[in-house]
Amino acid sequence: MQTYNQNSKYGELTRNLRENQLGGVIFGCKYDTIDECFKKQLFGLPSVHYSYVRNVKPGMPLFLFNYSDRKLHGIFEAASPGQMYIDPYAWSNDGSLRTTFPAQVRICTKTQYPPLLESQFKTLLGDNYYNHHHFYFELDHAQTRALISLFKSLAPANFNQVPAVSSKRNLAVSSSPTKMRLTAVPDPKKVTADSKETNPFSVLSDRAAPFVWADDVDSASNTDEKKSEELVSDCDDLDDNLLQDQFVPHSNPDEVNQNSSDKTVDQVVELVECSHPVVNPVNGERVTIDESMFLSSLNDHIGAVDVDEIESEVHNSPGGVGLQPERLTILEKLKELSSLRQQAAISSQGCADSSSDQCVPDETQINANLSGDPFDVTMEDKTSSDECHGNAELLQLIADLTKRTEALEKKLVGSDQEVLSLREVVKDSGRKVQQLEYLVDELQFKFDSSLSHLGSMCNTLAKPSIFLIGGYNGVTWLSSLDSFSPEKDMLVGLTPMSSPRSYASAAALDGHIFAFGGGDGMSWYNTVECYSSRNNEWTECPSLNRKKGSLAGICLNEKIYAIGGGDGNETYSEVEMFDPYLGKWICSPSMLLSRFALAATELNGVIYTAGGYDGSMYLESAERYDPREGFWVRLPSMSTRRGCHALTVLGDVLYAMGGYDGDKMVSSIEIYDPRLNAWRMGDPMNTPRGYAAAVNLNDSLFLIGGMQSNVQILDTVEVYNASSGWSVIGFGSIGKRSFASAVVI
Repeated sequence: MQTYNQNSKYGELTRNLRENQLGGVIFGCKYDTIDECFKKQLFGLPSVHYSYVRNVKPGMPLFLFNYSDRKLHGIFEAASPGQMYIDPYAWSNDGSLRTTFPAQVRICTKTQYPPLLESQFKTLLGDNYYNHHHFYFELDHAQTRALISLFKSLAPANFNQVPAVSSKRNLAVSSSPTKMRLTAVPDPKKVTADSKETNPFSVLSDRAAPFVWADDVDSASNTDEKKSEELVSDCDDLDDNLLQDQFVPHSNPDEVNQNSSDKTVDQVVELVECSHPVVNPVNGERVTIDESMFLSSLNDHIGAVDVDEIESEVHNSPGGVGLQPERLTILEKLKELSSLRQQAAISSQGCADSSSDQCVPDETQINANLSGDPFDVTMEDKTSSDECHGNAELLQLIADLTKRTEALEKKLVGSDQEVLSLREVVKDSGRKVQQLEYLVDELQFKFDSSLSHLGSMCNTLAKPSIFLIGGYNGVTWLSSLDSFSPEKDMLVGLTPMSSPRSYASAAALDGHIFAFGGGDGMSWYNTVECYSSRNNEWTECPSLNRKKGSLAGICLNEKIYAIGGGDGNETYSEVEMFDPYLGKWICSPSMLLSRFALAATELNGVIYTAGGYDGSMYLESAERYDPREGFWVRLPSMSTRRGCHALTVLGDVLYAMGGYDGDKMVSSIEIYDPRLNAWRMGDPMNTPRGYAAAVNLNDSLFLIGGMQSNVQILDTVEVYNASSGWSVIGFGSIGKRSFASAVVI
């Protein structure tokens, strides 16, 4: 029995059908993502939907719901099992950020029907609606079949869809009211035909079974080939059936004559029926049995047939009164074929007379005697005509090949000229490369000369200054180190790190900046670098115990703490401590919860952490660690879940600012007072943001850059002062930057 999960935070999104109950899935899109869905042949949903997307199997019917116009598109089928992160950067604008729709499945279009309005399918999916505008995306087998039927029933009458295989076409001719009926199809015991249109979704059932879709085109093609072979075979078998009838004794001589006459006509009727065109049930092509085969078979069965004689039999046969209209039709067909045969014979004779050396060998004789019955002409006429036509086609083909050869020769001459031009371009490029190498060497010399001046300039930087480490500017992952002076709105570039570093943490200790962890957008680091503000240079330090990013960093009691973080697959609660005197990282007591993209700060010798992501949900909880106690203690929780936010000290309280609540970036502020052991709401920021660099400078909080959404990187700085509140300062020197770290020296 299916259940509806409404206890968890995300319970309203899932119906919790078991694997054998799941018959189909509806995926979502908007105007700005639907084109990418069809271009990449990929559908996706947020990670919370993976609980049932993982049960999608290849061949399962799928549908696509457009939130923008609230229309349902179909019908699609799964081309792969449901997986996480088939394309980690799908639907992220420029592909620079990880997708927010990781529960994905590759698809192919089974039949593209016009989309359905919500008013058309809402009644059918009424049980799935949990409020006025939202419904469960999981479909059971009955709903899936009903939805497919709805698509088919509402399609226009002239809608072009993949046709199904039709039943066999029976060809039958009656010779007389008392005679056995001859049929041009095999024994029904040998072939099974279904009169219903094949339904590719008919294999769906309430049982858990692989989804099998009928290959309509292939099966129709095979059926058509089989039908053609059976028709020819039945025409060949006609002679044997007639021979058997000739040896059946008859009691009445008149009946013998009548039967003989009827058989002659029946033979013609049956052969004409075999020569009728057969329509391919898939692509509508007409397949006609060769007329030469028909005429040859006709001669073999009845010899020289006089059309007038047959006409007399049709009109005078006493047993054929009821069949006279049908036989008159056959008679017209015979006259038409006789005329065509005469024309073919005349054409063959003309070809043999005019160009016998090209059409046929010298020893070949053409029988052009048309005085007798026109059906008495041999198959050599047809062969001669075909050879003449084949030679003409061969000559035309040779002429076409000659023209193409001449055109290719002209193109070859042009290509040779282009090759010569390209060689000149390559030579010129070589000279320019040498010039550029010379310029690079010159610039390198000037740069090296300026480093000494830059080192002396570091001693003249405004104190204190904000140092920005690494990050991402929307184009490049940065390895830069910049000193920012808010008073002068001046950004001074210093010696960069050895590699790009984002999602990292940094801490200042005794005039040095320690940057640790993070990554370059493709991989995570465990490396640590130390910057000396006196020498303007970076040096390598002992590495962390394992690779991690989105961690927090704190300096306390002459030691560096690396707290939490993760590697994209696992979130950590561990804490590592670096002692410069020991020169290595050692394990410190772990937090109570694992936290990725957390925030941390230090106040009065105590480390505080808040928020983050534990691998399944964003957290509102907080903890503190006092080295004198040696263990972590849980604090009251915030009112809002937060990740990638900032936590900074101002006065004697802690400010938790912005971040991501699991649904969107927020601008809210919460303030923690350690003396009251309680949180209270503060004045919100002007702009929602996360992944911002936050510092306290001159009793003011600075939030630099960050992300306003998954695709919008900010270039603004918000400043908070207890007396004046929040304000947006129009600094022009920083530019766009997110995922950066910041310290004050």
